Amino acid sequence: MSPSTIEKRNADSPKPQEPTASAGAPPRKIRGWLRTGVPTLLVIGMLGGVAVWGHSTDWSLPKFSALVTGGEARSQCPADGEGWCKEHNVPESDCIECNSKLMPALPDYGWCAEHGIAQCPLHHPDIAQLKEIPTITQADIERADRALALVPRKENGSRCKHYQRRIQFASAEAIDKAGVDIAVADEQPVVEAISANGEIIYDQTHYARLASRVAGTVWRVEKHLGDRVRKGDILALVDSAEVGRAKADLLQSISQLRVAHANLDRMQPLAKEGALAGKLVREAEANLQEAQIKLLSAQQTLVNLGLPAASYESSELSIQQIASDVQFLGLSDTLAAEAGKDIASSNLFPIRAPLDGVVVDSKAVAGENADTSAMMFAIADLAKMWLMLDVREEDAGRLAVDQPATFWPSDQRAEREVRGSIAWISTESDDKTRTVKVRVELPNSERKLRSNTFGTGRIILREEPKAVVIPTEAVHTDGDCNIVFVRDKDYFKEGAPKFFHVREVRLGVHEGASSEIIAELLPGEVVASKNSMVLEAQLLKSNLGEGCACCAPAKKK
Repeated sequence: MSPSTIEKRNADSPKPQEPTASAGAPPRKIRGWLRTGVPTLLVIGMLGGVAVWGHSTDWSLPKFSALVTGGEARSQCPADGEGWCKEHNVPESDCIECNSKLMPALPDYGWCAEHGIAQCPLHHPDIAQLKEIPTITQADIERADRALALVPRKENGSRCKHYQRRIQFASAEAIDKAGVDIAVADEQPVVEAISANGEIIYDQTHYARLASRVAGTVWRVEKHLGDRVRKGDILALVDSAEVGRAKADLLQSISQLRVAHANLDRMQPLAKEGALAGKLVREAEANLQEAQIKLLSAQQTLVNLGLPAASYESSELSIQQIASDVQFLGLSDTLAAEAGKDIASSNLFPIRAPLDGVVVDSKAVAGENADTSAMMFAIADLAKMWLMLDVREEDAGRLAVDQPATFWPSDQRAEREVRGSIAWISTESDDKTRTVKVRVELPNSERKLRSNTFGTGRIILREEPKAVVIPTEAVHTDGDCNIVFVRDKDYFKEGAPKFFHVREVRLGVHEGASSEIIAELLPGEVVASKNSMVLEAQLLKSNLGEGCACCAPAKKK
């Protein structure tokens, strides 16, 4: 079909008609206005309703207890007759929060800037909930001062007023039913430390890696891996042609020296008689001096190899006797007797232990080549080991030499921590890890520490033998202050109200399930521990809204 035919057919086909208002459908603009305008009008209406309600109620938020009880709490206030104080969950006639005359509050001593808490018992021991007013000693003050001076501690807000509250229960049975358990503030030893990852290595001042001083072949191995050695013990014997040449040079220099001595002794009498020219005598003296120098050089070569070299200059031994002595130079009589059967015995060079210790590595095998650059033995004194710790930069400033430290291997082989002390603190920080190297020396008399062992080191900053400790679950925080709930000292008196005092605390060390209390609690005071969040919930609930729902005066309508 041609394009002109298609255009003609399209022109002849009927077109769809546009809807008109007369067909009963609303115009498009009206529908759009309804979709966008009606929700806006509803929102404005709701805001107006909130404004009217707020004006009629003076914009006050009802108490939490009033919200959950449908506003009935106010009608049950003591002033309205006997009932139940839903605000504090006790009978109205016994509510010490609503009626302070039933149980006067403790004196308000306010904020203690020294210890960062309110109602400080270290300065005001009369607030302690103990049978008798305790005596605060200078040791108690110093203990708190040491803890606060060592590291920055989280401070409580000076505007926190929780300490003015008391959490009351209807009866002891109600406390038991709520599952609340108690704990006694106890004096226990605590340790405050800096933890860091570390590695055990050998004491590098008592560790030696030995190679042969001369090239050759291992003739015999005397000590093996794990053997204990003493300083000077022979570890192995090396057959070295260099040693044979050095011994030969010594014998030759001794022989030349003796010949030079003999010539000079023969010429000197003849020179005195005039039978011999003085020039010849002077030449003989020069030859003697040259022979002496060669002997000294040969002796020094042996000394450099670690072999003993006697002078033999004035010795009356024959050259054959001296040669037999030099042949086994540096060997014991037993080894000399065994080595004498070998044709290469004059070339033997002993490798000796430079210190007391244990052979912790050995590469020596009889018949293999001995290279001056290859390690043959490693010897370490295991009585003391080094612990190398990587301490964070921010912690390094609190370290000092001789501070005590402990180490616990990661594989838990040790039955207990190993205790040592800091011997060195690096003067630089690692540019990649931003840590500072710290060396701790650890005793290893029982040989339980192993080199290249990883684990956790703890550098002890403070040790308190009698710190006040409570379970960590007894401590609560609202973001502004840390609090505990202290049971009233008259809790078990007949007819006495069953309540807990809210007490601010300053925390120290956390160790497992226990926490140190630097200030606010004294030994012997009883705190709510297990399920103490029940008391926390009651405290927070009472702080919501307009105030005490039972005791606030009714608003005028």
